[in-house]
Amino acid sequence: MLKVRKKLERRVVEIEPVKSYSAKEVQRIRKETGLSPKLFAGYMGVSVKSVEAREAGTNKPSGAASRILNMMELDAKLTETFPFVKR
Repeated sequence: MLKVRKKLERRVVEIEPVKSYSAKEVQRIRKETGLSPKLFAGYMGVSVKSVEAREAGTNKPSGAASRILNMMELDAKLTETFPFVKR
């Protein structure tokens, strides 16, 4: 008996480039979420020192951190929708 293979549907998707965030933007996003630097660090999965360095402009977020910041920027209630940190 012959097996018939289904053809997989192909879709074209486009991934937006990772956005670069300045120190002021990181601080603005944190303040808009209403999180302290400590809670923001916990939500982002980084140390408080990392948050401080990003807000001071010493370090810049990249990769997954930038994606999370972008999601927070698009939805200020993200931390309530996905509550990894309990207040």
